Amino acid sequence: MVIFLVKVPKDLNNKVNFKDFLRSIGHIFKQKGRWLYAIFAIGCISMFVIFGVLFYLSSELETVYYIKGIMKGLVLAIPLAALCLTSYFTGKLIGESKVKMKWVTVIGLFMLTGAIFCIGWTEQIYFIISGLIICGIGIGSVLPSLDALVTEGIEKEHRGTVTSIYSSMRFVGVAAGPPVISLLMNTSHKTLFFTVTGVCIVAVLLALLEIRPGKKYT
Repeated sequence: MVIFLVKVPKDLNNKVNFKDFLRSIGHIFKQKGRWLYAIFAIGCISMFVIFGVLFYLSSELETVYYIKGIMKGLVLAIPLAALCLTSYFTGKLIGESKVKMKWVTVIGLFMLTGAIFCIGWTEQIYFIISGLIICGIGIGSVLPSLDALVTEGIEKEHRGTVTSIYSSMRFVGVAAGPPVISLLMNTSHKTLFFTVTGVCIVAVLLALLEIRPGKKYT
């Protein structure tokens, strides 16, 4: 019989002081909260918009065009495919430059806002799908830029906690999108998309005003 002996680091034997942990996290948000809150909000809004509008498209495909099953899934996958491909190439583009991260985020949000605004003027399905592809490209450029800003702007010992909070905010957007859009669908097509456009404008302003790579707190 072979016995393996594993040496446990002394640090693992020490109890984590939860108060010190909360104090350190509070210090981070006090020092860098301005741009972190902006990034959290932008991530939440981005996921809210894409999943909310995909819910709208899914409902339209079933109730108006009677497209269901695999075919509906393929149509819904088109904007998400655009999002994934754009995220891949954006990650290569931005590198470690915070200035690039900011302006890629701003451009992506402008694309998202413009596409949602244009969709509000028509209910033609092919135009809506084309607009959603642009939305996917816009969000696909935003998300990796936000991820990189958090990674580059937070010290290693606290990076996991901050990124977890950021990921949670994105999931809040995922969860909120469909129910909010379902309520707006009871109004009119224009009301729905112009309301979402307003939300996107908030994200654009946050990116422009609060993400400042030249400032010491970023």
